Amino acid sequence: MKWKKKLVGSMVIFAVFAFCLAVGYFTTRPAENVGEDEIFAAEPAAVSQEVKTITVYVNGEVVRPGVYTLAEGSRIKDAVEASGGFAASADTRRVNLAKKLRDEDYVFIDSQGASQGSGAVSQGGTGSDGIININTATKEELMSLPGVGEVTAQKIIDYREKNGDFGKVEDLTKVDRIGEKTLAKFKDKIEAR
Repeated sequence: MKWKKKLVGSMVIFAVFAFCLAVGYFTTRPAENVGEDEIFAAEPAAVSQEVKTITVYVNGEVVRPGVYTLAEGSRIKDAVEASGGFAASADTRRVNLAKKLRDEDYVFIDSQGASQGSGAVSQGGTGSDGIININTATKEELMSLPGVGEVTAQKIIDYREKNGDFGKVEDLTKVDRIGEKTLAKFKDKIEAR
């Protein structure tokens, strides 16, 4: 009787093992009517990364002055290279080639002997229309706004350096000493870009 129990137990274990083996085989094998092209079509498509760009105007003592589209995060060095490099008469000592560019920047390369302080880059603190870009404006430009004194202008710059660029004009209310009423005094004179 003991050998009958052992035999039945062995048969049950064998049946369970055979069942598991069969299930594993049928669930892992590919369908017979699927072609090779269909199998490879299921692979994920290559991920394309869109490169963000900026557009800058390079002028002055460069080989080919003009408007250039560069990758976001480019520096003045990249803009000068895109415009063919410095002209022979360029004053290269006063140009900060490492300075990061932003969209719509104007890069001007002075000639040797040009008056000191004319600058190499205008980042659009104050545009030609008189609108002040709060993300790039200097302390003096900010102080030209109604109701903004030296302390408030410095607070705007400090906030900008700590938290990054303002996304919209209304974000200025996050700066200490600037509320809705103060912002209303100069809202039409500023932009955030």
